[in-house]
Amino acid sequence: MSTARTFYDEQYHYGEDVDRPNPERLWHALGALEPLKGTRFLDLGSGVGWSTALAVARGGVANAIGLDFSGKAITMAAQREPPRDQIAWVVGDGMTLPFGNETFDRVFSFGSMEHFPDVRQGFREMARVLTPDGLGVTVVPNFYIKTAQPIEHRDTLSGWKRIIGDAGLEVVRVGGDPGPAILKNRRPLRIALRLTLRAIGLLPPLRYQFIFLLRRRR
Repeated sequence: MSTARTFYDEQYHYGEDVDRPNPERLWHALGALEPLKGTRFLDLGSGVGWSTALAVARGGVANAIGLDFSGKAITMAAQREPPRDQIAWVVGDGMTLPFGNETFDRVFSFGSMEHFPDVRQGFREMARVLTPDGLGVTVVPNFYIKTAQPIEHRDTLSGWKRIIGDAGLEVVRVGGDPGPAILKNRRPLRIALRLTLRAIGLLPPLRYQFIFLLRRRR
């Protein structure tokens, strides 16, 4: 855990996240939680807070909490985002959320739960804090996607569904995340790789990342 915290507080590319956000990519996943207006919203693994802010500005959520393991990320989110009554920033562990049962109508997690030391526990916590009629979205990588982060669970579509089901959640719908913008930076090899992955991801089982719309098992 200390190694992971050191990585996210000292090495992770938060500056790039701040300088080159991709709000349309985020909204492609976030919009699956509509209607958002008037809801209580948790951004689980919020990073520098783009999804949290988007849920308020475009979605109209009533109250939003951005929670991240990294104190550096939360500090940057609070510095970047003008203070709003609807948003609170919290440093916390996604495997032991500091909230009561059935606290949130909507829970969103983009590219974070696969980095939890115990992925199933992360999903169990999502189920616990969701209201009975609430909805969650998690965006997680296919089996062939790899980053430089110290902990990373990658899986097939059926593998992710099994983990989600074990945690007391059910899959309402599965969508696909197309991946980073093709011209996120000007490195030719990176551009070529993103183009290749975008083409591969047109096949549903080989999507770059899965967008799971979830609810508590009934």
